[in-house]
Amino acid sequence: MVTNSGPALAAAFATLLLTASAAISAANAQETTPPPGDEPATSGPAIGFWIDNDLFGGGTDRYYTNGFQFYYFSGARPTYGNIDWLANLVPWIEPGGVRRYGFAFGQNMYTPSNLSARNPDPKDRPYAGWLYGRLSVLNEAPTAVDRFDLDLGMVGPASLAEQTQKTVHKIVDGATYPEGWNYQLRDEPGVVLSYEHVWRDEKPNSLGPVEWDFSPHVAGSLGNVLTFAAAGATVRLGGNMPPPVGALVNRPTSSIPYQDNPYSERPGRFSWYVYASAEGRAVVRNIFLDGNTFRESRSVAKHPFVGSMQAGLTLRYGRYGLTYAQTLQTPEFHGQKSLTNYGSLRLSVQF
Repeated sequence: MVTNSGPALAAAFATLLLTASAAISAANAQETTPPPGDEPATSGPAIGFWIDNDLFGGGTDRYYTNGFQFYYFSGARPTYGNIDWLANLVPWIEPGGVRRYGFAFGQNMYTPSNLSARNPDPKDRPYAGWLYGRLSVLNEAPTAVDRFDLDLGMVGPASLAEQTQKTVHKIVDGATYPEGWNYQLRDEPGVVLSYEHVWRDEKPNSLGPVEWDFSPHVAGSLGNVLTFAAAGATVRLGGNMPPPVGALVNRPTSSIPYQDNPYSERPGRFSWYVYASAEGRAVVRNIFLDGNTFRESRSVAKHPFVGSMQAGLTLRYGRYGLTYAQTLQTPEFHGQKSLTNYGSLRLSVQF
């Protein structure tokens, strides 16, 4: 079975160009026609990169096996004009907050447990990839944070996940070459609208020489790629901690989000914290398990409820940040042989 990669590559690049064009247009419109009362940013923008891989800690080479994302988040301003419609979708956002906008692109990769099978077990997780661009709006109030993400992307050969994994496994000594990508999900454009609300303390609580805080959250996504509702919480313990601006938990369509406010009026150039988080999800649709929406494809019977646990360490010195986290997730489908186990590494720089 031979895969014609020409249309897939064209679709993938078209998706990225469309997302980039929309992002640039929104940014340019904001710069030329700022809303009344707009003020200078109170903090600089931040860029970052994260990578997930089951080589970190687990070494399982199965299920959610790899993901990466490059992102940009702006400095904080009271409003962002032409892209504020995302934040205005819900009426309960606290007034008096500041907003950030963000752009990102990334890729996620999913595989069955046996990479050497040319015809994978139809009862195992199907091969799948997700290549996406993202527009985000973050609204920060003293005791709450609301985040909105709009993802546009491609599932299937156009995600370029097959080429990515095969190239990496050729380079890495001892890696099993994946033989079953001819049975991956078919090409399908994807749209996902996500929302997250985090309750937070204005300042961390003191516990002797260290600080701690507790941040519950609710979240959800709606789209043909993923539809779910979730609730969870995060506990942090550290020193000179910046306020949290996102739930410290990974999800199927995106990994470590923009988590920490890189700007802080608190003294000290160095900050650190360890954290533990948990989230329960009720999953209505997951294309990577349910298969294509409008075309016949491989699929498995998913579990409607999934739990995810994560523990990690974040270090920040001045403008530079580093996070490592380990994630364990309960089985997502009937017949899954083990927990999903992978590590995440994130690097960020604030300007």
